[in-house]
Amino acid sequence: MTSIRRVRAEPLTEEAFAPYGQVIARGDMVMELRGEEVFHLNVLHYDYRPLRCDHLNRHHRATQALVALAGKPTLLVVAPSDAEFSDAADLDRVQAFVCDGTAGVNLALGTWHWGPYPIHEYVDLVNVQGRYFDTDNEVAYLERDHGVVVEVVL
Repeated sequence: MTSIRRVRAEPLTEEAFAPYGQVIARGDMVMELRGEEVFHLNVLHYDYRPLRCDHLNRHHRATQALVALAGKPTLLVVAPSDAEFSDAADLDRVQAFVCDGTAGVNLALGTWHWGPYPIHEYVDLVNVQGRYFDTDNEVAYLERDHGVVVEVVL
């Protein structure tokens, strides 16, 4: 049986998001590459779906920058890079942020993430990440391995 863990989303601020990466707004931002990785830019499209997170992803060879186009608000779920999700205790470290459409995020190496997903109908996101993300994508299966789904409360 799947249990629900509710997480209240907080506004995206530089200070609150600092453990997970950088807020892309004004000023400088640092993107990182490791090994033979190179950056790849594309535009992702997501339609609205219920704000229920059953897994998290992370990348170790490239940071990932995501910026919503047209000022669309989104929701992002994250956990720190030192979380391993080998047991359910790391679920207490999951946080959610509402990105109001005025800024994007640059996820630090190893930051667990889900989204950003639209809060309303849809969102198009500029996505800059490692070209070889398919071989640099670790997944924590929250529902499959721990019987938990994170439900975000706005």
